[in-house]
Amino acid sequence: MLSVSVDSVFSHKVFAEKMGGINFPMLSDFYPHGAVCSLYDCLRPEGYPKRAVFIVDKKGVVCFSKEYQKGIPENKELLAELDKIGRG
Repeated sequence: MLSVSVDSVFSHKVFAEKMGGINFPMLSDFYPHGAVCSLYDCLRPEGYPKRAVFIVDKKGVVCFSKEYQKGIPENKELLAELDKIGRG
């Protein structure tokens, strides 16, 4: 598991601290700005990303994607999707 954001590495550090610690890599899509977000079609024209989750299997196939308007995704939903991949 990892996260990708157009924020800087320094912003990630502050975010992780506010969340009480994060135990997965947080990647910065800061420069070139939004290159990865653009590849996943989740960069808004204003230059900031949509809040989205993508689950990619070991073969590199996107098995699940969902955009969120606000907040953080429900763990139950994401764990169920991961379980489907594990059984496949």
